[in-house]
Amino acid sequence: MDEQELVLGLRERRESAVATFLERYRSLLYHCIGHFETDPTTREDLYQELVVYVLDRLDKGTFDPNKGSFGTWLYRVAWCRCVDLKRKQGAQRAVRFATTGEELSEREDRQPGPSEQLADSEIGSLVRDALTSLEAEDQSLLSLRFMEGATLGEIAQRLSISLEQTKYRLRRATVSMRRVLVSQIAVEETLE
Repeated sequence: MDEQELVLGLRERRESAVATFLERYRSLLYHCIGHFETDPTTREDLYQELVVYVLDRLDKGTFDPNKGSFGTWLYRVAWCRCVDLKRKQGAQRAVRFATTGEELSEREDRQPGPSEQLADSEIGSLVRDALTSLEAEDQSLLSLRFMEGATLGEIAQRLSISLEQTKYRLRRATVSMRRVLVSQIAVEETLE
């Protein structure tokens, strides 16, 4: 069966033409498929998809014998269809879900999560309790430095003391705070 007779038979869906087509061009179609798929089951599905697609393209009159051979046209159609199917498959894998009406941020959320917030509140309550047990001057120094973020120079100015005296007193207040915290933690651990 020559090319013209084969194409005409395929358009008319003659059984002999379809059988000849499947026998003659099976290896060509599998050659195209082999570049895109390694799974045997998926290869067979893709082969059947290509046969149906080729027959549909023939029905639409896309093959022109004046432009080239049927084999060349078939290879080009099969290759392009495999590429299209792989792109479609890749696009389905890359689907991202977003809630309706809002865009998901690409930036990392730096806000503390529930467990960090709980830990911070527990530590915060320990620090507040320890702070209330210190002398008023130590409370004031620690509050200015660590809660208000004042520099050593600003603290010295506010308290009308020298910078060296500020450093010394802040160091003493920090050590006192550490002692109170260590003793509180030790008491809590013994209670647990």
